[in-house]
Amino acid sequence: EFLLTLDAPIAMVAIVGRYRTGKSFLVNRMLLDVTGNGFQVGSTVNSCTKGLWMWNRPLKTKTADGGEINLIVVDTEGIGSLDADADHDAKIFALALLLSSYFIYNSVGSIDE
Repeated sequence: EFLLTLDAPIAMVAIVGRYRTGKSFLVNRMLLDVTGNGFQVGSTVNSCTKGLWMWNRPLKTKTADGGEINLIVVDTEGIGSLDADADHDAKIFALALLLSSYFIYNSVGSIDE
């Protein structure tokens, strides 16, 4: 229902990466520019995000040719968390990749498997 209320065009940006590496914090600070009302962040090894979470307000931005676009921000559950298996991680990664117009892979250090 939410997406139907938006004027076209719509683009989606998703962020994916290993669990507990600051994906939600990065999105809050970089894209949403919020300091407390964004995606939930925590200080333990337990993940805050389960599945894919979509921000409930689009970012109004402009394309390279000057047209207006509604940018939807999606935060994802971390890969490699203690309470999920590799199959679950692959589904989260693939769904985020397939849905997004822009894809951010958050990595601490070098990119491995």
